[in-house]
Amino acid sequence: MLQSHLHSLIAKAHRYQAEPERFERTNEEPLSVSVHGANGEHLVVLSQGRLQCDCDGFAYRGEGICAHVLGVEHHFRDQVPPNAVTWPFAAPA
Repeated sequence: MLQSHLHSLIAKAHRYQAEPERFERTNEEPLSVSVHGANGEHLVVLSQGRLQCDCDGFAYRGEGICAHVLGVEHHFRDQVPPNAVTWPFAAPA
């Protein structure tokens, strides 16, 4: 079962996906995107094949996931490699 905070961040990511104006590419290589979030600006960067965010939630929980990363994964899906987002509790491949 998903933890409640994961439900919340997925719902937030869905809202962000419906608002493409929130995403501003700041660099092509590596892919860097400024996300105009509900509580401020956040930078999502593709580093070593993984999306990383500078928001407190991404760093604090240590799960490798946040609404900003999910939004960038969706919005820039043609430029993000498979498995660029780490899903907590996912079974190992």
